[in-house]
Amino acid sequence: MHILPRDVLVALERVVADLQEVGRDIKPESLRDAARYYIEKPGKMLRPILLLTFSYSLDRRSLMDPRVLQAATIVELLHIVSLLQDDVMDKHDERRGAKTPRVIYGDERTVLASDWLIAESIKRAVKLGEEVVEYLADVAQRLSMGQALDLEGEREKAAELKTAPLIEATLVLPALLLKRRDVLELAKRLGASLGVLYQYSDDMSDEGERRDKTAEVTAEVKNVLAKMREVIGEAFTPFENLVNEILKRALQASLTVARSFIP
Repeated sequence: MHILPRDVLVALERVVADLQEVGRDIKPESLRDAARYYIEKPGKMLRPILLLTFSYSLDRRSLMDPRVLQAATIVELLHIVSLLQDDVMDKHDERRGAKTPRVIYGDERTVLASDWLIAESIKRAVKLGEEVVEYLADVAQRLSMGQALDLEGEREKAAELKTAPLIEATLVLPALLLKRRDVLELAKRLGASLGVLYQYSDDMSDEGERRDKTAEVTAEVKNVLAKMREVIGEAFTPFENLVNEILKRALQASLTVARSFIP
């Protein structure tokens, strides 16, 4: 049996199709190609998967809501922004076994491509309401602070800001859009903890050493999962199964290096 419900997979296909149309008309072509580079070479799509599965667990009908699909597209666009910027700052020549945009198009165009995608994300977020725009602006600011801390060698502090805010957004946005404020604080806690664990898993895969706080963060994820199940009930099962799979892969240090998350 597939870990993701069929309705989630169908919704994910729609998000992928929407992403494929992003930036097709950008001029000049060099900017277009840099902006679309990771769109045309998609990764695991973990963030849209999290958002869609959590939405599904909150309300089975939510995957027909264009706002939810739009939110899933936005979080992936912002993830691509982070990849482009990370490539430039860390001077990555390869990612996923292929040359990075900075190698092909140069650092300058790669930065401009990230700017274009940020602007596109803002245009899409405006359609979801002022609260969503303000929240995503806060997410972007925290991501920037995390990258700055990472550049300064403050890796422990950076782990809570470099990756976690955008994964947090995959749970907070459905809670906001579907008006489930009863789970909003739990969504923030769970998303933040999953984000930190994701960063720890990435560090483990790169360095082969487990971070001291891994057990503590894992316990927090399990604790919040249990509290969410109490609030949401049996409908929470699909998302609970997804998070348990993420936990397993994170602790094996195989989460970030896998080419696909869908079994």
